[in-house]
This record gives sequence, structure tokens and C-alpha cells, in this order.
Amino acid sequence: MGLYFQIVYQIVSCFNRISGFDPPPACVFGWRVLELKEQGVNEEEAMAVADLLMEYRAERKAKKKAHARLKQIAKLQGKKPPPNPYPSAIKEIQAEEKKLVRDRFHDTRILEIVQKLKEERAAFL
Repeated sequence: MGLYFQIVYQIVSCFNRISGFDPPPACVFGWRVLELKEQGVNEEEAMAVADLLMEYRAERKAKKKAHARLKQIAKLQGKKPPPNPYPSAIKEIQAEEKKLVRDRFHDTRILEIVQKLKEERAAFL
């Protein structure tokens, strides 16, 4: 069972890379159940976990479609689009760090250090 699953998974992942193939939800559900069974989870629990994951995936997909539609409506009305319900983790981190980066140019201690470095460089040259 493990070898067969790996072969099928490799074939499907090749299709994903080549043609952008999106497997049907039933296949995704089956693969998740098989993955969990390989890890030693009994079949009932594996099916319950896979079902929860499928519900979460469907809910997230619906929210993304709704957000895309809201963006279209806002664009047609000339308004600012609503915030993304699922922002990128990288963008969240960058937003947190943006304040620190801006402070770097206005903090007096940092400006003093930069001035000293410029003076040392000028004296060295």
C-alpha cells in the first residue's frame, strides 16, 4: 500500500507541475485518508480528519471567491478594495517590520551612529 501510494502521488504531482492539474476533491480526500493510515491512524479517525480538512478547504475557497467578487465590485464603484481575509504570512511579517525600518531613518541614536561612521570613513580616506 505504501509503495503504491507513493507512485500515484508522484504521478499526480508531476501532472500538477506540468499542466496545473487540479485533482478532484474525492481524490484529495482519498489521498489524505491514505496518508493518515500510513502514519498509523485508524480508518475512522483518518476519515474524520480528512473530512474536516476538506470542509476547511471548501470554506477557504468560498471566502477567496467572495473576496475576489468584492474586489471587482469595489473596482467598478471606484472604491478601495477590502482587505484580504487570508493575507500572506510573508506580507504580515513585512508589515510588522515596516515600522521598524521607517524608525531607522528617524531615530536620533541611529542617525548619530551613521554620522560617526561617515566621519570615520571620511577620515580614513
